[in-house]
Amino acid sequence: MAHPIPVWLDCDPGHDDAAAILLAGHTPGLRLLGVSTIGGNQTLAKVTQNALDVLDALGLSHIGVVAGQPRPLMRPPLICPEIHGDTGLDGPGGGRLLPRSGRKPLPGKAVNVMYAAIASAYKELQLHERHSDDDGDSDGGGGGGGAAANGSGGSSGDGSEGGGDGGPKMSEVGQQGPATAMFAEEPGPQQGPAAALRKTTVGAVRAIGARKVRLVCTGALTNTALLLTVYPEVVDWLEVAIMGGCMGVGNTGPVMEFNIQTDPEAAKIVFESGVPLTMVPLEVTHTVLANPQILAAIGGGRGSAAPANAAAAAAAAPLPLVVACPISPFRNTIQQLLLFFAETYKQVFHFEHPPLHDPVAVAWVIRPSIFECRRMRVDVETCSSLSYGQTVCDIWGQSSRLANVNVALRVDVGEFWELLLAAVARADAVSPLNHDENAPAGGVSELLRAASATATAAVAVSGSEHRSVLT
Repeated sequence: MAHPIPVWLDCDPGHDDAAAILLAGHTPGLRLLGVSTIGGNQTLAKVTQNALDVLDALGLSHIGVVAGQPRPLMRPPLICPEIHGDTGLDGPGGGRLLPRSGRKPLPGKAVNVMYAAIASAYKELQLHERHSDDDGDSDGGGGGGGAAANGSGGSSGDGSEGGGDGGPKMSEVGQQGPATAMFAEEPGPQQGPAAALRKTTVGAVRAIGARKVRLVCTGALTNTALLLTVYPEVVDWLEVAIMGGCMGVGNTGPVMEFNIQTDPEAAKIVFESGVPLTMVPLEVTHTVLANPQILAAIGGGRGSAAPANAAAAAAAAPLPLVVACPISPFRNTIQQLLLFFAETYKQVFHFEHPPLHDPVAVAWVIRPSIFECRRMRVDVETCSSLSYGQTVCDIWGQSSRLANVNVALRVDVGEFWELLLAAVARADAVSPLNHDENAPAGGVSELLRAASATATAAVAVSGSEHRSVLT
């Protein structure tokens, strides 16, 4: 019998971190052991509260959160309010988008809580493998501990395509975005996302050969560096996937990506630790764009396919109409999360639509076959005042140093959105946001209607300019 793949998520919520939690917590075949936080998109206190808020909104209040390091190993902290707002998870009109959780973080140091959950999960993996061998069962898999994290998320897989093992392959990919010349122009309306929700198996993981715990990092690598240093034995128990780094142009520096730039010394420790490591860089995440077709599919239906003409209608409709017509408060919330930094990315990075970074690293764990990757040497610059935090990628194999990182080069964007939309449908079925009795005074529906109105008004400003950008 296959068991779900145990996953620990280390993050700094953050709008795209929220989407990563959603995907990890609502994909059958993954078991979310717990969440640790790291200062980054906002202060440690704020991102920890955000993690609790997000889990509760997703119907995952049984998943524990532990606060990690408040600052990098050797440098002053960096935060990013210009991208994620004052709370770290602002709505389009500013201020808190989600109801505030009444839960508290788990006690103890994050490195110890992470170790306990990972050790327990790995032990269970090994027991399952031995029992499978005894029974002649060829299915591997993981189940995992998580007692320290107050339970687990997700459910067991149902044999659909995917899995946490196997070499990455690549079908023809329609890439999006202006990241580099290696990617094609943005395609027309995607065919996959709406149709994906008709398949009950979409987004599920077949847990075959999943004999290691997965650690997914979507923030600075401080917590992970400490874990690998204090408990070096976990190198043999883990596979690590990170959203971070870049092969060329950065986002918070000429050649630096924010997560690595925040704590380059920690990143250097992780990259040189010997742990199996996959890096999903900006060049890949900048192709995963939340365009009007995607927003329409997100709003399109509770646990079922969006209307067949949703993508075509969204392509022709102004964005306010797309945002104002979701069928549930939860789906409205997800739309708002994806929209928050749309204007920032337009003004600063010249993106027509905002990218969604962090859940792409979770997608690697779920379905590596939709990625094209290359193993190469990657070193982290820690000394230069001009480029500290740069991930120096030996793309052409010119270094004499051993390759140490599996670097994602491309992802099938349509397949990614199928995974995320399926997770949205599952979360929508259980989210307390759809029941006002679980909301603070005033009700979630009123809160989200106000946020939607604010977003609509913002997009309506300078109407002709915004119509050309958002339709």
